[in-house]
Amino acid sequence: MSTPEPAAPVDPVTGEDLSWKHTPVTFVLLDRAAPDHREIGELLSEVFEGGYEVEQGDDDDPAVTVAIEDATVIVTAIDSPVADGEASRYARDLAMWNGGEAVVDTHRSQVIVATMRFGPEGEDGEPTAPEYLDPRLETLRCELATATVSAALTALPGVVAVSVGGSAATLPAQPYRDLVAGNPIPVPALVGVRAGMQSESTACVYTTGMGRFGRMDLERLDVAAPPGQLYGQMCDLVAFALGSGTRFTPGQTLEVGGPAPLVTETAVSPFTGQEVLRLTEGAPQGN
Repeated sequence: MSTPEPAAPVDPVTGEDLSWKHTPVTFVLLDRAAPDHREIGELLSEVFEGGYEVEQGDDDDPAVTVAIEDATVIVTAIDSPVADGEASRYARDLAMWNGGEAVVDTHRSQVIVATMRFGPEGEDGEPTAPEYLDPRLETLRCELATATVSAALTALPGVVAVSVGGSAATLPAQPYRDLVAGNPIPVPALVGVRAGMQSESTACVYTTGMGRFGRMDLERLDVAAPPGQLYGQMCDLVAFALGSGTRFTPGQTLEVGGPAPLVTETAVSPFTGQEVLRLTEGAPQGN
């Protein structure tokens, strides 16, 4: 008898299929042997200085945990690199590397940072289900908690990069830390955003990893504007969508402050091969 497939998770309030929802995770990459739980726990206690509760690991259970609001961030070190060269592939075409992404190949170990929400302990000592939150808000809250702890861990000696699970993006350690510290929604530390020249006179920009937030990825093609301008505009759009709970849909018109609004349509991305929302200029304002 074949084993039945487990049922897809469903939002208990709206009935929405939540198969898009996953545990937020990052991989902090080091060019040395993995730190032990003592080094990790001491660093996090020093960085957060009582602002967040840090529970130390031990030799039997080396995971260090950090409580951020109602989220629990679990930190575990592994003395081996990320498998299959994935972290290095995800560093490609990200402008903030400025040609220095080969350093990702030097990593020898990783610290895995994952975040979940738990309810209070039940009579059996196990955590109960957490209080209901809109699933997209819950995901954002947990992703931000993951980023906060990951940014703190970049202070460990030997950290070269942070690879963001599900976003196809590996970022250099210091810029990652600066992004998280300086932005309430640090888009490039949550979602892959890549921009570049598409022809001699046009540029493009696209995202990867928006599916983790229950949204379609976005792209613009053949735009007569500098890549940096498209990059900044895309980061602003993503920050607005995540921060406000907005979900862009096909056929929607977006006012982005340019000479013409952007109209959304579904398309298959030439960069990822996935279905995305493509943004194209509509009629100029006033027409």
